Amino acid sequence: MKNNSQKIQGLYEAVGSYFYLGEETFEIGDKRYDPVALFGILNLILDGKELIFGEYGSGKTSSSERISSLVKGLPLEFVQSTTIHGHPEQTEEKMKATLDLGALEKEGREVVKWKIIPYSPVVIIDEINRLPIGKQNMLLNEVDRNIWSYRGETLILKLAKSFFATINYQDAGTTKLIAPLCDRFDLAVETGMLHPIRKRFIRRGIDEEVLRDKKLTEEMVEYILENNETRQAEKVVQYINERSEEFKGELERRLKERGLYLQIPREEEVKEIKKEIAELEISEDAELFLDYVGQEIYCHYALKKDFSRCHGCHYSNFLCADLFNISNRAEQSLFKYSKVLAWFIGEREVTLGHVMAVMPYALWHRSTVSAEKMGGVRESEKDASDEFYAIHELLGSVKRRWEEHRDYQIEAYLALKEGNYEKIKNVADKVGHPFFKSLARGL
Repeated sequence: MKNNSQKIQGLYEAVGSYFYLGEETFEIGDKRYDPVALFGILNLILDGKELIFGEYGSGKTSSSERISSLVKGLPLEFVQSTTIHGHPEQTEEKMKATLDLGALEKEGREVVKWKIIPYSPVVIIDEINRLPIGKQNMLLNEVDRNIWSYRGETLILKLAKSFFATINYQDAGTTKLIAPLCDRFDLAVETGMLHPIRKRFIRRGIDEEVLRDKKLTEEMVEYILENNETRQAEKVVQYINERSEEFKGELERRLKERGLYLQIPREEEVKEIKKEIAELEISEDAELFLDYVGQEIYCHYALKKDFSRCHGCHYSNFLCADLFNISNRAEQSLFKYSKVLAWFIGEREVTLGHVMAVMPYALWHRSTVSAEKMGGVRESEKDASDEFYAIHELLGSVKRRWEEHRDYQIEAYLALKEGNYEKIKNVADKVGHPFFKSLARGL
């Protein structure tokens, strides 16, 4: 009998072999993974939020749909029917809900009828950066808390849901994603170049028929639209959950006929997986490094950061001069996905290696890099975007500094525990790093 992590590893192998033929550019230890497939699956297990960057036709939306269908046990057509399409004419009425015109005309009552999107266990936002800024604001609470509001009525669902949003690189039809919306996405990955042999399979097309079920999709959509008032929300969610649990069994049967012996985790197993992930301990080095980098990035001239202040600053060689911010949400995302990564590869503890592997994916979409640093990496040969590559380099530099200061950091923490404030101030003066200055502040 497979354990839970082995089941998820089996799903990853199936996705990487049959449903998304990406390049294995993500390294952890001596293993390599395709980030779109790996983080897509982990995102669905955690009910997290992920951005997928890439050029047109690179498989951003289709990969999200297929992975969601497989892991969540939803017919592919149902996943596709709950996709939000980014374009300037998108409205709340198309995404969230409408009024019951019959009740309004006959009785003068405003009865909200919710669309199928809010009820879905996974929502994909296709080309999110084609939404104008005003339309992006409509999604902040929904993506952040899975709370859907329309004309004074609110749909609060007990079960969390996963979000994927695809985003094309800038062109004439796109809008820059607003910072608050970027910050609500835990991770961002990129579709990259493909190996020439894998391109042959792409040209022949990926067979996704095993994931389809038109009849079941029609039944689910019909049920939702017949019971789509707020007071019936939990009934609808329970129905969708029951049908998805049944379809997982059907998917396993279909895949078995094709020689794929997969075990898709059921609802209770997913709860168990989340508990296993939550119980993983964080290594001391990982905690020490996160404490260190969190203080190095703050501007010590002002709370409102401005890279123009960095010229001539005695901290200009540190992270604060090149990376804008690490938000509280980013730290929580980093913590959560480092844990699930360690769990996935069968580790019993979250190490600094897990944190360093996840960190660029948790930061590059939500934190600005200085123009000076961007100029320095632009002409480098790389298999990632300039922003991702720059942050990866910056974090490597921070890690090297931390390794030099690690023993001082432990010494300072022991002094703090003992109440030896004079020693902390001496260490801060000796090392001259923002972390130690921050530790000594107010003592």
